[in-house]
Amino acid sequence: MNEPENTASRKTNHDAESVRAAGNVAFVLGVAQALLLFVANDWELPDQALTGMLILTVIGVGLRIEAAIRERGR
Repeated sequence: MNEPENTASRKTNHDAESVRAAGNVAFVLGVAQALLLFVANDWELPDQALTGMLILTVIGVGLRIEAAIRERGR
Protein backbone atom coordinates (compact mmCIF):
# COMPACT_ATOMS: atom_id res chain seq x y z
CA MET A 1 0.00 0.00 0.00
CA ASN A 2 1.04 3.54 -0.56
CA GLU A 3 1.71 5.61 2.49
CA PRO A 4 0.21 9.11 2.54
CA GLU A 5 2.68 11.89 1.94
CA ASN A 6 3.50 14.26 4.73
CA THR A 7 1.51 17.35 3.76
CA ALA A 8 3.17 19.54 6.41
CA SER A 9 6.60 19.37 4.76
CA ARG A 10 5.10 19.96 1.34
CA LYS A 11 3.24 23.03 2.64
CA THR A 12 6.41 24.39 4.25
CA ASN A 13 8.31 23.91 1.01
CA HIS A 14 5.53 25.64 -0.94
CA ASP A 15 5.54 28.52 1.56
CA ALA A 16 9.31 28.89 1.23
CA GLU A 17 9.04 28.96 -2.56
CA SER A 18 6.31 31.61 -2.41
CA VAL A 19 8.27 33.78 0.01
CA ARG A 20 11.42 33.43 -2.11
CA ALA A 21 9.50 34.43 -5.24
CA ALA A 22 8.08 37.50 -3.50
CA GLY A 23 11.59 38.40 -2.35
CA ASN A 24 12.93 38.09 -5.88
CA VAL A 25 10.16 40.30 -7.23
CA ALA A 26 10.75 43.00 -4.58
CA PHE A 27 14.50 42.93 -5.18
CA VAL A 28 14.17 43.18 -8.96
CA LEU A 29 11.54 45.94 -8.73
CA GLY A 30 13.77 47.97 -6.44
CA VAL A 31 16.73 47.79 -8.78
CA ALA A 32 14.59 48.36 -11.90
CA GLN A 33 12.94 51.40 -10.33
CA ALA A 34 16.29 52.96 -9.54
CA LEU A 35 17.70 52.25 -13.01
CA LEU A 36 14.66 53.63 -14.82
CA LEU A 37 14.61 56.81 -12.76
CA PHE A 38 18.38 57.15 -13.15
CA VAL A 39 18.07 57.07 -16.94
CA ALA A 40 14.92 59.23 -17.02
CA ASN A 41 16.45 62.01 -14.90
CA ASP A 42 19.56 62.69 -17.00
CA TRP A 43 21.79 60.29 -15.04
CA GLU A 44 20.93 61.80 -11.66
CA LEU A 45 19.25 59.68 -9.02
CA PRO A 46 16.63 61.54 -6.92
CA ASP A 47 16.58 60.90 -3.18
CA GLN A 48 13.08 59.43 -3.38
CA ALA A 49 14.22 56.86 -5.93
CA LEU A 50 17.16 55.86 -3.79
CA THR A 51 14.92 55.51 -0.75
CA GLY A 52 12.40 53.40 -2.67
CA MET A 53 15.14 51.22 -4.07
CA LEU A 54 16.66 50.63 -0.66
CA ILE A 55 13.31 49.78 0.91
CA LEU A 56 12.36 47.29 -1.81
CA THR A 57 15.83 45.76 -1.85
CA VAL A 58 15.89 45.27 1.93
CA ILE A 59 12.41 43.73 1.81
CA GLY A 60 13.50 41.43 -1.01
CA VAL A 61 16.64 40.28 0.79
CA GLY A 62 14.71 39.82 4.04
CA LEU A 63 12.12 37.64 2.33
CA ARG A 64 14.82 35.53 0.73
CA ILE A 65 16.46 35.03 4.13
CA GLU A 66 13.11 34.04 5.59
CA ALA A 67 12.59 31.52 2.77
CA ALA A 68 16.01 30.00 3.43
CA ILE A 69 15.22 29.65 7.13
CA ARG A 70 11.84 28.06 6.37
CA GLU A 71 13.38 25.65 3.91
CA ARG A 72 16.15 24.65 6.29
CA GLY A 73 13.64 24.00 9.08
CA ARG A 74 11.71 21.35 7.18
